[in-house]
Amino acid sequence: MATPSSSALPQRRTLKTGSTLEAGGPAQAPLGWRHRLGYGAGDFGCNLYWQAITLFLYFYYTDVLGIAPAIAGLSVAIASAYDAFADPIMGSIVDRTQSRRGRYRPYMLFGAVPLALSFGAMFYVPPASGTALVIYATLSHILMRTLYTVVNLPYLAMTASMTSDSAERATLAGVRMMFAAGAGISVAMFLPKAVSLLTGKVAQPYFVVAVLIGLLATLTILLCVRNTRENTAGMTRNPAKAHRSVLSRTIRDFVRFWGMLRRNGPLARVLGAIVVAAVALTMFSKCLLYWFKYGLQRPDMTSVALVLSVVMLALFAPFWVWVARRFSKRSAWMAGSAIAATGYLGFWLNTNPDMQVVLGWIALIGVGTASFAINYWAMLPDTVEFNEWKFGERNEATIAGFAAFSHKAALAVNAILLGQILQWAGFVANKPLDASALASIKAAMCLIPVAGVLCSVLLLWKYPITPAFHRRMVDEIARRRQHP
Repeated sequence: MATPSSSALPQRRTLKTGSTLEAGGPAQAPLGWRHRLGYGAGDFGCNLYWQAITLFLYFYYTDVLGIAPAIAGLSVAIASAYDAFADPIMGSIVDRTQSRRGRYRPYMLFGAVPLALSFGAMFYVPPASGTALVIYATLSHILMRTLYTVVNLPYLAMTASMTSDSAERATLAGVRMMFAAGAGISVAMFLPKAVSLLTGKVAQPYFVVAVLIGLLATLTILLCVRNTRENTAGMTRNPAKAHRSVLSRTIRDFVRFWGMLRRNGPLARVLGAIVVAAVALTMFSKCLLYWFKYGLQRPDMTSVALVLSVVMLALFAPFWVWVARRFSKRSAWMAGSAIAATGYLGFWLNTNPDMQVVLGWIALIGVGTASFAINYWAMLPDTVEFNEWKFGERNEATIAGFAAFSHKAALAVNAILLGQILQWAGFVANKPLDASALASIKAAMCLIPVAGVLCSVLLLWKYPITPAFHRRMVDEIARRRQHP
């Protein structure tokens, strides 16, 4: 992966603005707190959905629907893989969108309600069993992920349009992660307790809770649309490309993106880090439900453990934003990696069932992984500027689409891996597990994340975009626009 020296700027090149949003140029007014909080509200809504899927959907498939672990893993993987390919397609569509409401917000505005309906359908138990039940679970999951992509991909891409200032982006990422943490806490606290409360009182407690979550998510996404702004300067569309089909444009974008990935070393490093993190780190959160239910036999403490993880994210998000701004995003990632790896190893080696000890290790893991949540989404927009600085092209939505593609493809691998581990361990839903099976689950939920953390450190060790380097890039881009 080529990584340029920060001491040399490339020769000036003509910028290609055919299908890009130019977010450089003259200095932009600082974002007000209305816009920052409005943007954060959007991530609250999106994360209500995402956290419910990440934390509870696989468990719902195995322990409520009664689907075998390997089949449940395959079902989740199919939906995740489909979703991964849908992201670049959506990115291609968004990058060619222009409207009076902007490039990104129309999708959020008109997609919010259908997304809520599909989320409810995903947690509806149909009058079916066997193969028919698995097909329904898979198709409803695919539908929900399709509509989630329609809303979330434009939301993610909008970051680079809102501001071109690296420090402001770090602040925006911190605000966004605070709202994401709030959504995670809400889901972790509300969903299991509400389901427990409604069990025996309504026929489908998960469905009722999903409807309530959908209502709240819709409200916050619409608040985001209302209280954010896009820099629409330079929003143009190449007429020669307008007639092309979505498929042909997407294939072309795939080819262009892989070429971009070979040339854009920082982007390749950031995407590589998030791939290994997504495969490895989510293993811990998904296994927590099984560990508390079958390993510690304390299912009542599951919500406490999940909430604690997200609370640590909320508490330490400002700290990691400060580290990123004071030193660099790379430094923040490295420090978070050291803390997270220590927590995972401590959890694995711990044999004390005392809940304070167990929760202590979970808290330490949360401190470290908060750095990843902050810095990945703060690093990604910087690679957009790098691409424009180096090659004269931005393509925010396309890059965001392929970033989401990489993340969700990794989650598909994670789902298959988790299903195979549980199947190999002899897991049977709602039956006691022997010591060997429990040891296998604990090793998987701790050692796989450690391996992922170490791989991400290696990938980002030579990440070149420091705050000073980024400022020089943005200044050079602005000079080019002023004197093309």
